[in-house]
Formats: sequence, C-alpha cells, structure tokens
Amino acid sequence: MEEQLLKREPQEVIQPIESAGSAKSDAELQEMFDKIKTHFPPAKVKKIMQTDEDIGKVSQATPVIAGRSLEFFIALLVKRSSDVAKQMGCKRISGEVMKKTILKDERFDFLRENVCGETGEEEEQDDSPVDE
Repeated sequence: MEEQLLKREPQEVIQPIESAGSAKSDAELQEMFDKIKTHFPPAKVKKIMQTDEDIGKVSQATPVIAGRSLEFFIALLVKRSSDVAKQMGCKRISGEVMKKTILKDERFDFLRENVCGETGEEEEQDDSPVDE
C-alpha cells in the first residue's frame, strides 16, 4: 500500500497549489516533483508523530502521506529560494535567501514567526519603498 501512495502522481497536490494563486505551470511543478529521489521512511514519520502525547493510533497510510507532503513542501521551498537567489545574483541558497523567500511568498507565512522572531512585519517594512 505504501508503494502505491509513493508512486501516485502529484497531480492532486499540484491543483491545490495552483488554486492558491501560483503562477507556475503544471509542467514546471510536475518537473520539480519528479526530481524528488529521496523519501522519508514512514516508520520514522510515524515515530515522530507518536512523540506527541495527543496522537494515539496512526493508520498505515498517514505517515506515508505526511512524508510525501513534507517532500513536496521542501521541494517548493527550495525552488522558490532558488528563484530568489537568482534574482539577488547569488549562486547559493543561504539562510538570508531563505528568509527573504519566506517573507516574500505568502504560502510560507506560517514560518515567519520562527524565522524572523515576531511576525516578520518589520522586515517587510524595511524592504518596501518609502513614498515621500
């Protein structure tokens, strides 16, 4: 069953991403997801999930789906960070590049508190042009 879920086409994931206002085409997202060669072991994901006291039994498919979702999330973050690095003229994705990516892209707004301290609003205001 795990093999079937891992080999499933990411088409179901691509559609919600596009409906969130993404300008990327199906081909670009499909290519990005096809490059993922490593997978999170479901047994490890299940173990991590069960470290939370509120989580009881976990169905067999849940760790597989959670691991695959994590892979797609990381691939998207790396792709967006790569785009930002290219715009900045950098050849590497540094912590500063990832920070700018998280501040720029609304899909990563839930990370702003962890990356920037409070809400990241101060950083956004510094980057915006001042009208005088």
